[in-house]
Amino acid sequence: MKKHLLMAAVLAALLVLVGLAGLATGPYPFSLGDILRVLAGQEVPHGELIIQLRMPRVLLAFITGAVLSCGGFFMQALIKNPLADPYIMGVTAGAGLGVNLLILGLIPIAQFTLFTYPLFAALGAVLSLLVVLVLGFRLLYEDNARLLIAGVAVASLFTAITGVLIYTLADSDEVRRMIFWTFGSLHRAHWPAVYVSACLLLMALLYGFLFARRMDVLLLGDLDARSLGMRIIAFKLSLLLITSLTVGGIVAFTGPIGFVGMMIPHFSRSVLGAAHRPNILLGSLAGGIFLCACDVLSQGLYPPAGLPIGIITAILGVPFFLYVLFSPNTYL
Repeated sequence: MKKHLLMAAVLAALLVLVGLAGLATGPYPFSLGDILRVLAGQEVPHGELIIQLRMPRVLLAFITGAVLSCGGFFMQALIKNPLADPYIMGVTAGAGLGVNLLILGLIPIAQFTLFTYPLFAALGAVLSLLVVLVLGFRLLYEDNARLLIAGVAVASLFTAITGVLIYTLADSDEVRRMIFWTFGSLHRAHWPAVYVSACLLLMALLYGFLFARRMDVLLLGDLDARSLGMRIIAFKLSLLLITSLTVGGIVAFTGPIGFVGMMIPHFSRSVLGAAHRPNILLGSLAGGIFLCACDVLSQGLYPPAGLPIGIITAILGVPFFLYVLFSPNTYL
């Protein structure tokens, strides 16, 4: 318990620091005093930039990192593999295909609402995981390496389909929009997106809190879990569904952002151990802080526009992926 409280205190302090850094970073500089006065409701020149642009961006970065971390915990519990991640398993690629089909007008929609893009992103994510299940049909019989390989293949397939659509059907404006979105970006953050994303985060956290013990049991192996009375098939399908809905919905606003769901669970387990309940709660906080820090870094490296945040996470994530892949403790 002391370890949990200490980690929570450290993460809370880091959250304040990266949050203030995110509010201060951008084309128009703000001092710490300006930020504090705006947060206190006082008038500051151009203070609306903080409320209307930077605060939604910081919050969306935090929520996105938290949801991706939850998705990583869910995927790694599902196939018991440290390389599992919504990005690697094809969830984000499927969600991206659903969004790009809407951008190109290939899905007829009479009226767009705030929920249109998250809905079709989630449907694309569900579709990709269904294909993964078909290819890795031994999911229910402990063949977890097959499922991981199937996820990588499906992610590549859906990414290739998206590339074909961009190359053959998109005009110049759509190409710029789709390519920038495909890299993963927070530039289109706004308050309605924050509200919807917060609901998705609450869904992920609630699921993780309620079913953490079952995920702990699942790590024992399917035979042991079944002997303890767990309905293995139903629970694994629920893990797939909650990951598709939450991560897919987030991808609709940010584009695919990779490796967060792989790196953060490793960090969290190295500090807290294997139990899922504290890991999901504190790991989601760590994931949000990590993505906020990546956003500050992305804006600082290439001002004033900044780099797409997905590029930053890929630069950090690929070496970590290779480290885990070649670690002697990793079993595919």
